[in-house]
Amino acid sequence: MNKLKKIGLTALATTLVSSAAYAGELGVSGSASLNYSGLDTNSDVNPWTMGDSVTFSGGGDLDNGMTVNVSYELDGGNYDDYSLKLGMGDSALTFSGNSVNAGGVDTVKDIVPTAYTPVYENADGTDNGLATTSGRVTKSMWGYAYSGLSDTNISIGYNAHPEAGSSSEASIGVTYTGIDGFTLAAGRFDDSEVAENDTYGVKYTMGSITAAYQITKVDYSAAATADQDADHVGVSIAVNENLSVSIGRQKVGIDLAVDDEVNTGLNASYTMGSITLGGGFNSVESAGGVQAADAEVAMLNASFAF
Repeated sequence: MNKLKKIGLTALATTLVSSAAYAGELGVSGSASLNYSGLDTNSDVNPWTMGDSVTFSGGGDLDNGMTVNVSYELDGGNYDDYSLKLGMGDSALTFSGNSVNAGGVDTVKDIVPTAYTPVYENADGTDNGLATTSGRVTKSMWGYAYSGLSDTNISIGYNAHPEAGSSSEASIGVTYTGIDGFTLAAGRFDDSEVAENDTYGVKYTMGSITAAYQITKVDYSAAATADQDADHVGVSIAVNENLSVSIGRQKVGIDLAVDDEVNTGLNASYTMGSITLGGGFNSVESAGGVQAADAEVAMLNASFAF
């Protein structure tokens, strides 16, 4: 996405450096996209839509070496995602005004490669078997990332009061890349009295092939609640510099449920100049552990950058 227009922005940083103003730029970026999502259980709904968002972003350098960046997304006529980020060399502090994953377990909740979209998307309305399944509210959320350790990245997320009547949420995500070709990932999300979510994964890249395996456990605090144990595996292949394909499978065991939920998908993406085509087929068996709650979806997306 290229900038369509630049507007002068003056960022007042009185809370960081007393009485200092810094000139920067507020850029407007966007792209055109056409989407098809044909869900076999929802055949009466028109499957065609188009993208309707633009992003306003800007930032500047402070004279103490720090950076400040702000981003707002206008999506469907409403402000959707917006955040403020303070860069401090090897670390960064992010505040999510709304809908932005400021940090923590979101950085590692799914490391399985895909050419277009994860296997658990679009076939049903709930993404089970992830380390954020029990909740995680991104509005008014803080995130802190640190990359100063050799081959190790750490990201922390915290929300002091995510919803009315709820306790705080805290999470962490850690990745290690010190072994040639490998990425090791681990994370935990704890939303106090609701549940503890843990995830571990390994990803390996050799030439044009990337494969990953990840396990996730969701342990609810309440008795007789449907805890989850998920296994997720996938492989992607860069056929050439333009074409990538992937295949994946996720199985989610749900306590008290009759069956395991099984998500599978075959995806591909192709880029030619400023046009990117992506899509594939995802399916779910026994969604939410409900027997015969099956669905299939065919997907296609054409995006144009200019």
